[in-house]
Amino acid sequence: MKSVGKKVMATLLLFCAILSFTACNAGNEKTDGIFPGVDDADIPDVLEMTVGTLGNTYYSSGIKDNKDYDSILTVTFEDTTDADYTALLEHYQTTSTGTDDNGSLLFDWGYLQMTSDNGTIQITAYIK
Repeated sequence: MKSVGKKVMATLLLFCAILSFTACNAGNEKTDGIFPGVDDADIPDVLEMTVGTLGNTYYSSGIKDNKDYDSILTVTFEDTTDADYTALLEHYQTTSTGTDDNGSLLFDWGYLQMTSDNGTIQITAYIK
């Protein structure tokens, strides 16, 4: 009888461990939006346009070494054309407040750098 009690206890402990693990991981999942692993609520709406094939995406919030910006988003679009670059640029310019000396687009929420090379477009947004 003691053997059955130990098996029941071990099964209950395993069940509790599985439930605990599932509950802990559920809170860490991010809602995927336009970009994998990035919640749309964390980025300005103007950045949600995509072209070509979505490549690498990098997002970091809580930046400590730059007091002016809280987060950074870097996205690479692959298999793009000159028309894709123009479409993205025109889209971003609809809400841009101008440019700085480096050609970065300025916004109320921060600034955006955009480059194109050999069918690849990369954007880097610094978000306040």
